[in-house]
Amino acid sequence: MNYYDLIDTNLIYIVVGGLVAFLGLFLAIYGLYTWFTRGRRITKRVEQFVIADYQLGVDPKSSPIVPREVSGSLFSRTILNWFKKLGNFLGKYAPQKMLAETEHKLIVAGNPSNLTPTGFFAIRVIALGLGLFFAYQLNSDLENIDMNNILMGALVIIIAWLLPASWLNGRMRSRQDEILRDLPDALDMLSVCASAGLGFDQSLQRISSYWDTALGEELQRVVREMEMGVSRSEALKNMSSRLDVDDLTRFIATINQAEKIGMSYATVLHSQAAQMRIMRQLRAREIANKLPGKIIIPVALFIFPALLIVILGPALPLLLSAF
Repeated sequence: MNYYDLIDTNLIYIVVGGLVAFLGLFLAIYGLYTWFTRGRRITKRVEQFVIADYQLGVDPKSSPIVPREVSGSLFSRTILNWFKKLGNFLGKYAPQKMLAETEHKLIVAGNPSNLTPTGFFAIRVIALGLGLFFAYQLNSDLENIDMNNILMGALVIIIAWLLPASWLNGRMRSRQDEILRDLPDALDMLSVCASAGLGFDQSLQRISSYWDTALGEELQRVVREMEMGVSRSEALKNMSSRLDVDDLTRFIATINQAEKIGMSYATVLHSQAAQMRIMRQLRAREIANKLPGKIIIPVALFIFPALLIVILGPALPLLLSAF
């Protein structure tokens, strides 16, 4: 290995290490920011119910003479504001079909971090730019082009472009799975309320006000839409289109059909809850049946070699001396 090959190898190690360090730093900053904002939100909610205004040193009748002209933290007024401007600028050149699909995915995922379609497209463009930069650093020496560096650069570009989309798809699947797990319990609670004499609208309002889950938030939105004058069937159809959960879509279709023909809500809810529980058991069995096939790879890569080393390790000196 000559001097130039050594420099190329060290450059590759430096670039890959820098990429890993940048990704680790970004994840650490994002995790700290999420933890800090979540802690402030929970603390503020607790203070509203536990600590009185006079204990906080705040007079509820007092108000500032001069209102504050600047609102928000420094991070929201600088970094987030610049990022929004960049997203609006890049959103002008984004395909409208891609923006529509991204908006639907963000709605299904529950609008994580209050992202907009243009902001998410800006994240993907920035990630692609970083991937192109690292790929260029790997292949900066055009006179001595290495096929391994070209393949590694292409892999970095592909990962940089697909990583935000993969994250968004993961958030979608996790929220849909959470709604699927909570749906049978929600139907049981609705059936109990209906059996107690409450109407369907009152049952939805009662459950949504005491259930702090993703499905509870969607039910609250349905209740608010009905309070604004939207019909019940239309509000339920809007929730179905927002979530894209097949079991929920079938339940809403059954409820709308029962409303048209005048069936009892309690009977329909009891039957739907029993069916949803059966479907949840079948899904759990399906996941359990897939585990033996999935566990083969970690067993073959990690556990089986360790067992071979432990079992055959003491016999290796005898085998080597024999041959």
